[in-house]
Amino acid sequence: MDSLTQVALGAAVGHACWHRQLGDRPALLLGGALGLLPDLDVMLYPLMDEIQKLYWHRGESHSLFFAVIGSLFFAWLFRKTRWGDKLTPRRAMAGVFLVLVTHYAIDCFNVYGTQLLAPVSRHGFQIGNMFVIDPLYTVPLLAGIIVAAIRRGPAGFRANRAGLILSSLYVVFSLAAHGYADHTFRRQLAAQNIEVQGSVTGATPLNTLLWRHVARTPDALYVGYFSLIADSPKRKIRFYRIPRNKDLVEPYLGQRNLEAIQWFSQGFWVARKTGRGLELADLRFGELRMKPEDPPDRWRFLFVWDIDRDPDILLPRPRVSDGFGAALTLLRMQLTRGQQY
Repeated sequence: MDSLTQVALGAAVGHACWHRQLGDRPALLLGGALGLLPDLDVMLYPLMDEIQKLYWHRGESHSLFFAVIGSLFFAWLFRKTRWGDKLTPRRAMAGVFLVLVTHYAIDCFNVYGTQLLAPVSRHGFQIGNMFVIDPLYTVPLLAGIIVAAIRRGPAGFRANRAGLILSSLYVVFSLAAHGYADHTFRRQLAAQNIEVQGSVTGATPLNTLLWRHVARTPDALYVGYFSLIADSPKRKIRFYRIPRNKDLVEPYLGQRNLEAIQWFSQGFWVARKTGRGLELADLRFGELRMKPEDPPDRWRFLFVWDIDRDPDILLPRPRVSDGFGAALTLLRMQLTRGQQY
């Protein structure tokens, strides 16, 4: 999730754990700082190449092993500060652990993937029930911690607790909506005789009502949309077929750069030949379309890399910015009008 959400969640959890011992504002500040801590792994980016960055981000700093070690370390560190006589080691460890683990949990809610078992395993755990930025999750947390910072004491505690409860209820709704949409997509794929090897359902930007599905077959990826408010589960979903062009990557098989993209994308990649060589796009993160009738060969994808014959060279494309407003308008029309649009 975005850094603001992580800070807000960390502050809310920190306040819930430590407000009586440390006071409202110190608990909020400490929790917010710890909530941001795992995402500071990007500070080491200048020491890495693009391939190492893919493995590093949401890696060791987002591991359950780091949560255990971090809670032990900060509990010891707190004993060396002015908070040493206010926090017992058990409460200090429990608070840090909860802040870190909730950070990892909401990172698993989007499709990027979080390496909870790094460095033992590089598997990226992801659900897809929330977009990376979702105001309906973040705003209740922000409201709760702002009130807690202004109106200290029981009123602040109740406000912070209400923010945590409301945001958690929204997560429950998003999980239920994700499960319903995912089931609908799978049933529709089977009805259309599309046999898939894997699939992922993800929330579209800023909402949990319009869902996007990517299904993988040996030769292609299929992309479809389903609106909870405008589509019937019985209405046929249009799946767009995007060829994977696996033959294009054969000259690069075994190279470090190609293997990194194959791992990161969890197989949801397509290859395209360009004037500069070969590009690979991760379709889990969506596409930009200017018009609903645009065919897939005119789509622009958000996560794209140029692959070089030098196995150590991987060049990420700059994020597409032009046309973003038109793409959001199209998503809004899909949300409100469904498959008829």
